Amino acid sequence: MIDHQRTFVILGHAASITPDFTLNDLPGSAGRMDILARCITTSFCLSHGIRKDVAVYLILRDQLTLRFDGATVKRLNPDERSTGALIKHAIESAQRLNIADQAEEIESTPGVYVARRGLRVLLEFFAKTNILCHVLDEHGTDIRSAPVQQPVAFVLSDHQNFSPDEELLLKECTKVSLGPVVLHADHCISVVHNELDRRSLHS
Repeated sequence: MIDHQRTFVILGHAASITPDFTLNDLPGSAGRMDILARCITTSFCLSHGIRKDVAVYLILRDQLTLRFDGATVKRLNPDERSTGALIKHAIESAQRLNIADQAEEIESTPGVYVARRGLRVLLEFFAKTNILCHVLDEHGTDIRSAPVQQPVAFVLSDHQNFSPDEELLLKECTKVSLGPVVLHADHCISVVHNELDRRSLHS
């Protein structure tokens, strides 16, 4: 695991954890993997480049964690299908992992890693490395007035709400709101980037 200035954690509740899905049907056969793919591209892709100081963790059904490292990721293009292919290859690579070893992590393609662990282990890593964790929540403090100190991590869900177990794990994280209207997950990431980009101009 590597420290980054901005980290996004997306929980995929229905996402496939086996590679037997088609890239032509990411919303259906892959369990709304299209949402996760859009979150990846929104997190990294600029008009003419990649954000190098960003990391993204996809937590699939709290069983697999895929880590994307902006400093080293390759073959990342701004379309769902090619990003879906990176995710699928990482899930395929997970078959080589020791099921009982949560510490093991392997690189599936340049800058993309996979491990058999879930949200609890990731939150423990954030705590040990002093990465402040925020949960995107419509009832939280407005991000425009919230103190956000980098390095920082933002946790958000796919099309489903956080489960009771997830809410319990996240209870110590600060809740941050992006405004009065509920947004799609990838749009939330865009808003967070925009806010922090603006802050960086005045820091």
